[in-house]
Amino acid sequence: MKYVLVLALFSLLSLAGCGNGPQAVVKPSQQTIQFPKATDIQHVYVVWGLAALSYTPKNESETVAQIEKWLALAKPVSVQLPPPPNPPIGTNASENPAVLELQLSSKEHISISPTFYMVGHSQDMSKVYHFVDGVISYQVGNKTVYFKDPNLYNWLNNNQWQKQFNTKLAP
Repeated sequence: MKYVLVLALFSLLSLAGCGNGPQAVVKPSQQTIQFPKATDIQHVYVVWGLAALSYTPKNESETVAQIEKWLALAKPVSVQLPPPPNPPIGTNASENPAVLELQLSSKEHISISPTFYMVGHSQDMSKVYHFVDGVISYQVGNKTVYFKDPNLYNWLNNNQWQKQFNTKLAP
């Protein structure tokens, strides 16, 4: 009887996330996403940091080819994010993750970023931001779809993109 009770309690704790607050639910998806080809991408830049500055790649064709390879390997997922905090949290642009922006020759804009959600209230924003590991948000207009791509996720979330972009501000 004790064994069953302990097992049931352990199962409930693991389902509840051990008291860390609401968590995102990620499941494989059969949805297909039509990613642009490198030839359709007219401009690429990253928006990040204080005042949400935009940064351009040092070698745009190399960067676009790398992004195209990552997108070709992406796996669609469905994501259920917890509801946003109430009241909403106001943040500075410098605290948001980097956003990869693609402008297509059709004039369409695509925003690609690590998937995150906010839970709770704290002065320490690292306790409020929760990232969905390996999952990317892909937004076209007002429609957002999600996909699993650990390489692109790490490149954006860990600021590895900075090695390939002009990050120095003009004097």
